[in-house]
Amino acid sequence: MIAVTDLKKVYRQAQREVRALDGVTLTVPENTVHGVIGQSGAGKSTLVRCLALLDRPTEGSVEINGVRLTAVRSDELRRARRRLGMVFQHANLFDARTVERNVAYPLELAGLARAERLRKARDLLELVGLADAAGAYPAQLSGGQRQRVGIARALATDPDVLLCDEPTSALDPATTGEILDLIGALKVRLGLAVLVITHEMHVVKRICDSVSLLESGRIVESGGLTEVVGAFGSRLSEALIGLPPTAAPDSSAGSTVEVLDVAPDGRLAAVAEASRHFGVEFGVVAATVEQLGGTTFGRWRLLVPPPLDAADVVAHLRSRGVRAGLTATVATGEER
Repeated sequence: MIAVTDLKKVYRQAQREVRALDGVTLTVPENTVHGVIGQSGAGKSTLVRCLALLDRPTEGSVEINGVRLTAVRSDELRRARRRLGMVFQHANLFDARTVERNVAYPLELAGLARAERLRKARDLLELVGLADAAGAYPAQLSGGQRQRVGIARALATDPDVLLCDEPTSALDPATTGEILDLIGALKVRLGLAVLVITHEMHVVKRICDSVSLLESGRIVESGGLTEVVGAFGSRLSEALIGLPPTAAPDSSAGSTVEVLDVAPDGRLAAVAEASRHFGVEFGVVAATVEQLGGTTFGRWRLLVPPPLDAADVVAHLRSRGVRAGLTATVATGEER
């Protein structure tokens, strides 16, 4: 598990201070993937460096499975870091080493015997689907294959935690999907706590169980996917399952209601049930459906025809555990 508490990092430049991180707190349990999303300059890379103690935080603590990395002595830090694997945007492999020897490199630093580290390297290459590439050199591999080698190397010391810094931003869409699926599968198979730094929302949609929005060194929104998607009016909700822009309907045609239905079994039935209950057909102004973390989310902007009161539709849907609100209040965040 990753536990970060009130993490701050201040850089001093000439006569001024730059707060790259300003009180970041988050928890990533084992067997989950947490995404940290933000624009360039938000503090994402600084966060990764501080989590790995490549850059020491100004204040706050970083714990990995109960071991406070920010408190261990410098001579113990190298051993503590072995519980943490890192995957970078670029694999940063050694060109003069074979794939097998690249994966074995952390074990060489740890002092394992040559036969043992090469055996483990071969096992890890099989785990990431590159068993046949052990004797190849990085220049002979595709970008996706190099990233798989980087993931295998990150797993060499049997870490509890995997930190991924923009792991797919240099890859094409098809390869990106393969690498994200691999990270998700390894999370389950190895029981890892995975933190993914990204600026791409499709990465969050594909593999994350929870997400935080980092802005100017602060987490401004955070939660599980169901929680943040259901926060009508929030930026994460709009980014994950926003509705396409539409012109406002004529007020004489009725009022608009926004609905969020969550269906672990893939069956989105709330709108149809409400239509039967009131004996009317709702107009669909806009709609979107997304699969996030294995759960189906459907969001609608419905036109409620007169004389039916839109507030009654909202109340009915809420009584059945469905998120709903009048469009005007959803836009201002009052239904959050």
